[in-house]
Amino acid sequence: MNAKKYRFCIVTYETFPNPITQNLKTFLLENYSCDLIYILHPQLDLKEGYQMSSGFSWFKNNKLIQSKTAYHWKTSWPLLYIKDILYTLFWCLRFGKIDVYFAAGNLNPLAAILLREVGFVKEVIYQSVDYYPTRFQNSFLNWFYFRMDKLCVEWSDETWNVSSMIAQARQKKMDMDPKIFNRQYTVPGCVWFHQVKRLPFAKVNRKKIVYRGVLLPFMGVDLVIRAMPHILKEIPSLIFEIVGTGVEEEKLKNLAKSLKVSKSVIFHGFVKGRENMEKVLSDAALGIATFNTDILDDKVKNSDPGKIKDYMLLGMPIITTKAFPGSKYIVKNRCGLIVSYRAEDLAKTILGLLQNKNLLKEYRENVVKYIEKFDCVTILERNIERVLNGKVNTTNDRSATSIKNFQNRFDDL
Repeated sequence: MNAKKYRFCIVTYETFPNPITQNLKTFLLENYSCDLIYILHPQLDLKEGYQMSSGFSWFKNNKLIQSKTAYHWKTSWPLLYIKDILYTLFWCLRFGKIDVYFAAGNLNPLAAILLREVGFVKEVIYQSVDYYPTRFQNSFLNWFYFRMDKLCVEWSDETWNVSSMIAQARQKKMDMDPKIFNRQYTVPGCVWFHQVKRLPFAKVNRKKIVYRGVLLPFMGVDLVIRAMPHILKEIPSLIFEIVGTGVEEEKLKNLAKSLKVSKSVIFHGFVKGRENMEKVLSDAALGIATFNTDILDDKVKNSDPGKIKDYMLLGMPIITTKAFPGSKYIVKNRCGLIVSYRAEDLAKTILGLLQNKNLLKEYRENVVKYIEKFDCVTILERNIERVLNGKVNTTNDRSATSIKNFQNRFDDL
């Protein structure tokens, strides 16, 4: 553990556990002598978020000393976002001066930037977990969202993008030349590679495939269900298990029923706790990530889907589509296969791997070798050390910040 003591703050939107910020919290507590406050606000774009309250966990000398949930406000969502900022400011001021403030979500850096300008925060790290070209259907809200993102990139000390595609998307969407907005770093989602016990190949169930994630139209779970009648002709006892819930759940259940494959498709719903989730997935032969190429926008292109790394962490080869930009690396390293968005093609590909024992074993071995480089120590250590050692790039115009300059830029919105 690093001998020097630091004070960290992590602020995030989190209805379900966010692996990006949860892994960061764990890494900081395990590797640095520190006080840390972890502040979370509910995601208002999810119906489950309206049933949750903001809250925080306070760690002193690396030990949890207090957890608190705030009053559950019920009002319009613009006011709830303002509430989130006010709660963040209040809790941070109670916590005390902060060395590094990590902010996920493009409203959370605002409080940090204000606190930095009055000398309460030293460094602000904006964690950007995705970049959708259309965040809101309302044109004003969409414009405001991307202006806020641009402000956060410009005024944060660093921006950590989970995908290299995000910087390119910003340039295209908001004319943000990476040579000017040059404090953007690619920091992908990480895994605790050495903490997971993968099953030996002999214990893998070659008649089980899985999906883990939210059930949304662009996730392509419907394709797997439509492929099931073709697969079951060859492997009648195959089971497709689904971990997660979402707006498509009832529709998918009805689809399975109409195709008469309900007995072969198991819906687990939301599984609480990572250990429980891994227990369901651990013996599966293949992980499914068949993003819908027909209706997909940049939701996957400019993100780092956590399900991919979860599958690989447990040793599963991936079946995906070309919508996922990392698919080319999966194929290059023989860790999985790409399919077209056709049920027959998917069925043929799945059967090809499941019915070839040697090939499946080879792919599983390749997956384990590939995912190790995404271990959290490997990913986070070099990035955090860069910040703590004062090697932040300050070549753009934030070097002479002031409250007045910040206010002028905010007024430009």
